[in-house]
Amino acid sequence: MVWNRNRAVALNDDLDILLGDLFNEWGLENLPDGEAMLKKYLPLRSLDFTNEIVVCAGMKVEDETNLARRIKRKFVQRYGQTVSTASYGREY
Repeated sequence: MVWNRNRAVALNDDLDILLGDLFNEWGLENLPDGEAMLKKYLPLRSLDFTNEIVVCAGMKVEDETNLARRIKRKFVQRYGQTVSTASYGREY
């Protein structure tokens, strides 16, 4: 499967696209939605995103270093190290 390169107008919707890709490509379940992540973290850093995904999927970050590295890489490719509602949209 190819990662979705479509972008949404709002950051929370765009995060949902990325989260959907994580589910479809790697089978990660019980993921939060983009809006919930932005309520918890603003700005959203790649490390916060990665840790949140691994924990929500029922794993321990320290046990899943390879998966965490791949998740973080996908986030950074899409947003850079950090993204916020103020910076999103100017970046792509």
